[in-house]
Amino acid sequence: MANPVSIPTTVELIEDLRRIYADNAEIPLEKVTMDADLAADLGIDSLTQGELMILAFERYGISDKSSRIQPTSYPTISELADLIQRLLGEENGGKNS
Repeated sequence: MANPVSIPTTVELIEDLRRIYADNAEIPLEKVTMDADLAADLGIDSLTQGELMILAFERYGISDKSSRIQPTSYPTISELADLIQRLLGEENGGKNS
């Protein structure tokens, strides 16, 4: 089992997710705001949203959780950050504590 990853602050996590999405979807960073709708505002289709979510989950050591998450249920970076923090809290507070 991988070592638990420390839970980043909300600001750190949002900035990291913005960079992941901007770099991999080739969207200017300034357009990837915490509340921009990934599909409607940024034009990221559901398949790409799934791929980007997996990249983010891998970054934080929770890729095993990706199969039970519907990417389009988290349409903004802010909502995705909340999900990742919750999952990291479960990982760190559950088996790894």
